[in-house]
Amino acid sequence: MSKIRAVIFDCYGTLVDIRTDEGRDEIFYYLSLYLQYYGGTIDAEKLKSAFELEKKRNLRTSDERYPEVDLEVVFQNILRKEGMYCPTLAESCCKLQRLLSRDRFQLFPSTLPVLREMKRDGYFLAIVSDAQKVYCWEEGRILGLNQFFDHMIVSTELGFKKPDPRLFAVTCDLLNTPPAEAVYIGDNFDRDVPGPKQIGMPVILLDRGQNKNTRKPGPDFYAKDLWEAWEWIKGRG
Repeated sequence: MSKIRAVIFDCYGTLVDIRTDEGRDEIFYYLSLYLQYYGGTIDAEKLKSAFELEKKRNLRTSDERYPEVDLEVVFQNILRKEGMYCPTLAESCCKLQRLLSRDRFQLFPSTLPVLREMKRDGYFLAIVSDAQKVYCWEEGRILGLNQFFDHMIVSTELGFKKPDPRLFAVTCDLLNTPPAEAVYIGDNFDRDVPGPKQIGMPVILLDRGQNKNTRKPGPDFYAKDLWEAWEWIKGRG
């Protein structure tokens, strides 16, 4: 096996311990009230319906196998139809929706200590995440993550999401590292294993009390936490 020179992480569920409920009705109630400050008259029920319809339309018009929906574009289209043209309002709606949906938002205990050791030892570090670019960067800054990473690849920037292998190929190109000399760490079998494996990249799957998946090809290593993943990587250094 090749020596590992780069470590690529999933973000949410791997580095960030997060729980959200995006379906709660009060989200759109407060969004509709917020829009009143900008002349909006759309009620919560209509706003929620428009949001779901616009997401579905966005998916239907994509040619990608694994299309990603940019929620900022979704809100831009809704606001335009409502005659609201404030240039930053769609971004604000995305961030408010995200804030109202969050029940838990913190780092796993091992996240920062492991990242510090990897950076100290000279590994290239990157993130590949299915996430909304409108708030992913800011959440990384809030939690103190951004300083560690050479690159952050977010699905909404490219229009497709995991397990599309192109996300991982693009990241390897940016890091100037062959896939065999990088490793991907994630927490979801379906999203985090097939893509890297298709381009020959080793995968570590975090198994935080979940049942191991026996499908093939599976990850190269199951780890109970980031410390155990780090020990495996050092053994390949």
